[in-house]
Amino acid sequence: MDTVVQTRRLGLEGSQTRARFIDAAEEVLRDEGLPALTARQVAAKAGLKTQLLYYYFRTMDDLILALVRRVNERRLVRFEAALAAPEPLRALWELNSDPTGAALASELSSIATHREAIRAEIVRSAENFRALQIEAVSRLLVPDGSRSAAGIVMIAVALARMIVSEAALGLTDGHAEALVIVEQMLDRLSTPKQTAP
Repeated sequence: MDTVVQTRRLGLEGSQTRARFIDAAEEVLRDEGLPALTARQVAAKAGLKTQLLYYYFRTMDDLILALVRRVNERRLVRFEAALAAPEPLRALWELNSDPTGAALASELSSIATHREAIRAEIVRSAENFRALQIEAVSRLLVPDGSRSAAGIVMIAVALARMIVSEAALGLTDGHAEALVIVEQMLDRLSTPKQTAP
């Protein structure tokens, strides 16, 4: 006998209600952390019924994946704006060193260590974003190859994240000195190159 699998109907991707749940999940995760991220808490923050959450998302992991995708979409928009800025290298540094998303990124990384689908999505998007940064730095700075650009991107991203992460903890030893070095490098790289007569 054939088994009939019934699939539950889900709410529309572009729905305002769905977006409210994602907004609420982001707020809960950023402000209260992973322990508070429950269907009940998200629904309460959204001002909606818990049962309605499961009309738009099969599981809480599906909600978290939607949040990860939204965060990545925002990051790509900011990346494009950075490339269009008068000083794109400085704008890329500011994008990577912006502390506003640090708490959320930390919570999402914590979730990713225990949930494979979320880890895979974060890794996929991070690899894509890293490749975009390497390509941009190659064009802006290192026309002779992407290996140097990859190293520059890795150092800049690692330094930016460390400063943001430590500052959130209240540890700032060496930050001002490191930022002076970064600013000096950005000033040097942003100065138009003189051409020989």
